[in-house]
Amino acid sequence: MLPALMSSRTATSFRDDLRGMIKKYASLWNASSARIPILPETFSREVQRDNERETSRLVALMERELRLFPDSEPERAEWRDRQFSSLRRLGTSSFGFPDSHFDIIFSPEYFAATRDFARRARAFDKGMEAASLAQAMRNVWVMNTLQTLLGRAPSLSPSIFAYSMLYPFTDNHLDRPGRSQKSKKLACDRLGVRLSGWAIEPKDKHEAAVFRLVGLIEGEYPRAEFPEVYESLLAIHAGQVKSLQQQSECAPDDPDLLLISIEKGGSSVLADGWLVCARLSRDEADFCFGFGVMLQLLDDLQDLPDDCKAGHRTLFTRATSTEALDSLANRLWHFLHRVLESMECASDRSLDLRDLIRRNSTMLLLRALAENAGSYSPGYIDHMERFSPLGFDFLRSCRRSIEERYARVWPALARRRNLSSIFDLLG
Repeated sequence: MLPALMSSRTATSFRDDLRGMIKKYASLWNASSARIPILPETFSREVQRDNERETSRLVALMERELRLFPDSEPERAEWRDRQFSSLRRLGTSSFGFPDSHFDIIFSPEYFAATRDFARRARAFDKGMEAASLAQAMRNVWVMNTLQTLLGRAPSLSPSIFAYSMLYPFTDNHLDRPGRSQKSKKLACDRLGVRLSGWAIEPKDKHEAAVFRLVGLIEGEYPRAEFPEVYESLLAIHAGQVKSLQQQSECAPDDPDLLLISIEKGGSSVLADGWLVCARLSRDEADFCFGFGVMLQLLDDLQDLPDDCKAGHRTLFTRATSTEALDSLANRLWHFLHRVLESMECASDRSLDLRDLIRRNSTMLLLRALAENAGSYSPGYIDHMERFSPLGFDFLRSCRRSIEERYARVWPALARRRNLSSIFDLLG
């Protein structure tokens, strides 16, 4: 069966725009300051300790509440409301988040999309690991965020479900240790053929699931009517293929590593944008691409220990072998703020959402610094810690404490209430 043909003008225009965005954000990264950031909002050690006490109380409360998760749905709805209220109180009183941010996070639309995705994901793959489900869910939230920014109500469409599921089914599958580069390339080549519109027979159950997900997108967006949707999917696929070079012992030099991260991250969220809207202006596409670059570089910074252990090369793993990462972290700080400042907001809700993204991105960066403090100079860590509402020692220990508490409570609760994952608590 032949794929629907796309006009050469559409394909050429899309790829020209893509090359232009890669060049633009590489230039923006290189032009971003490597100077240490100075911000007016800092937290004294006394304030951090107060916030840490309140956070510890909430973590202990959440453990007790988890043990009391009820059986009936009316009681579960009340239970969820209590947890949301506790999180809102801590966020507003200790972290300074406005109430309007929690109106977004806990909105019925976001909640419904999250709950529906967890249900559909379990139905699609009953053996899906919790970590893979969480990774896919993060992409749903990114797409819901784009829906809001682009003036649409957050929801779970067939394409949002399918594209988010493709992450663990492709990216994680390729990253698994023990797979040869040859087998990874073959899997990528076959997926590229399917994304191009050719009907090919899957070679195993895993590939059949991947092809079914592509089919869900085709069911929502006919190829002849929405050619840019498929150009965007081919663009992120090409970015994933190029990123395999980062797993090679002969990894590219720093400029090429930067371009690989930019192309993969930018193309990923660019595809998000096309799949939630089907039509994007050049400015909207440009923002989606820049947002994706920002998220990719944040992920690379957060994944520093795992990437070092696996031998994957990124800007950050390359630098950490020879120097402290102070200047790279500074550059990322300034880069992400410049990307967010370029976002045009047409409503108060969009302004609130941009501020929420800024705060969350800042906290992700600070947490990455806290958890890998040995990769930075001591003076730098002391300076950056003042921007965090929680001390860095506490950030490290709190994560371990939450994981330990969850491990104590969850197995018995899951058996007693027949729960598959933490997302089942949403209803």
